[in-house]
Amino acid sequence: MKSSIPVLFVFSFLSLLSLYFIFSQNPRNPKPNLLPSTQPRLKVFVADLPRSLNYGLLDVYWSLSAPDSRIASSDPDPLLRRELSTRRPIPYPENPLIKQYSAEYWLLGDLETPPEVRSLASVAERVFDLKEADVVFVPFFATLSAEMELGWGRKGGFVKKEGNGDYERQREVVERVRASEAWKRSGGRDHVFVLTGCV
Repeated sequence: MKSSIPVLFVFSFLSLLSLYFIFSQNPRNPKPNLLPSTQPRLKVFVADLPRSLNYGLLDVYWSLSAPDSRIASSDPDPLLRRELSTRRPIPYPENPLIKQYSAEYWLLGDLETPPEVRSLASVAERVFDLKEADVVFVPFFATLSAEMELGWGRKGGFVKKEGNGDYERQREVVERVRASEAWKRSGGRDHVFVLTGCV
């Protein structure tokens, strides 16, 4: 029963965070105060991964000169590419095949927001001491990694291993996370990997 508690917290965290983003994007709706500031928050430790496995993937995406082969004639991102030098934080693609799977980007951005500017409605609190954490968030932009392989990789979709950049990144994430103190502490039972996609 104890191992199901972090899963319940994570599910609640993701659900409430989704509601926050939905309401905060509509200027006619004031930001909802979903939780009082005294409500205990989910304490989240962010696993140490190199930038190349999260925001670095956005750098790669924005440096691509060719459009996504799946939507070449209607690629919405060329205008954003021209504005990148003035846009911070680095934006997530507008490409509809990619944008619909951006949950890990928004979660990491929320956890990296300084506490003094975060909304009281946030249900999570980033902690820097593993001993204080309820869960460990693994900040791998997994779906962006896969979508880049599909849109710019070899024609015909994925290859199994050799020449598949997504496969190589997945292996690197698994090796790094399994070698970490956090994984050794729990065997991964409290680790959160955000993997979105179609079924």
